[in-house]
Amino acid sequence: MSRPRDPSPPGLTTTSYAVLAQLAVHPWSTYELARQRVRYFRYVWPRAESAIYREVKRLAAMRLVTAKREYVGKRPRTVYSITEAGRQTLREWLDTPVSPFAMDFEAMIRLFIAPLGTKAQLVATLQQVRDDAQEMLAFGGAVKQEFLDGRAALQDQVYIRAHAVDFFISLLTTVDGWAERTLAEIQGWQDLSPDGKNDRGLQIIAQLPVATPREHTDRTPVLPRTQRRRRSSGSSGTPAP
Repeated sequence: MSRPRDPSPPGLTTTSYAVLAQLAVHPWSTYELARQRVRYFRYVWPRAESAIYREVKRLAAMRLVTAKREYVGKRPRTVYSITEAGRQTLREWLDTPVSPFAMDFEAMIRLFIAPLGTKAQLVATLQQVRDDAQEMLAFGGAVKQEFLDGRAALQDQVYIRAHAVDFFISLLTTVDGWAERTLAEIQGWQDLSPDGKNDRGLQIIAQLPVATPREHTDRTPVLPRTQRRRRSSGSSGTPAP
């Protein structure tokens, strides 16, 4: 049985679509593209700014975007706009299955291997997670106020952006709360050995707000089929526990 045809032009990645998505909303210079990426897409698709600069030039070569030379005073800048071919490419991409959920969260990898280090190292990692989350929550509050004041750059897209901001605030609140709880547990430990800690670990797992299977089984849980879907090129994420 033949596989469904992938409608994407050869060589396009999720980074390509992220750049096209930004340009579908508004024409941007490369500087503005990078600034918008830091503000929004960086947290769901982290890529170096240099990759964005290379990508938009590649998309221009593929005629999915156009480049226009402008001047701000005496300073030149290149403004990119999406073409109809670029819009059609995005429409076709929207009709394909979304990649499985994944996170790029280095702190979780450090937690997995924490027994190889020290308690102080683990505490420092978790405290940095809290500090970062709280800093981003403060930024989220500023973005919220910007929309409420009617002065956001994409104010006409608030009906969509509201749900994106909701996601980020909810995620950051979850991360901050998790780091706070984990820190409170670890602060009471003398070291990172399992001695006297596994019973408490089972109590924490038992209290997690997720349903367990109705029927008992000795089989190892199998990763959901949704997580076995083919990922878009260049995707990555934190491994499952």
